[in-house]
Amino acid sequence: MLDLITRLFGIVLLRLGPQDLPANRATLLACIVLYLIITAINLASGNGHPKPVLLMTLAVVLPLILCWIVLNLRQRAGRWQQTVAALFGTSALLSVLTLPLTLSVGEGPSPVLGLLLLAGFFWSLAVDAHIWRHALDVAFSTGLLVAVILLSVSLFVISSLAGRV
Repeated sequence: MLDLITRLFGIVLLRLGPQDLPANRATLLACIVLYLIITAINLASGNGHPKPVLLMTLAVVLPLILCWIVLNLRQRAGRWQQTVAALFGTSALLSVLTLPLTLSVGEGPSPVLGLLLLAGFFWSLAVDAHIWRHALDVAFSTGLLVAVILLSVSLFVISSLAGRV
């Protein structure tokens, strides 16, 4: 498990890619479970969500489906497990790193806190772009475009089906 977390940190630091993760079901499941745990903690620590089970289900199912579609369009379906594991694992790690900032939001708005959270959001987007760049064998800018489009689609579907995000 320590090796997996070390590799995920390498991806978060843009030094490794999804291809550096083991291509097996155990890694994929570990990353999804880690993501679910962190997401549940985030949901429980905030104001809550009226439909937390639906929200968490969509937060897992949508990336699985969207990743499969994008990789199949580029004829890279064999990279699905590693790509999805990288996306869920890095998202979980970044959520852990920004959790103290997220918890501090409830204490009152702060410009510095807002800037730190914004920086965390943009870093997360850069990490996703980095993962897509490697998974699709494209330029970083194309990976960023894919990441932004998939984030937009996910937010639209989740807000349409589960209400506020």
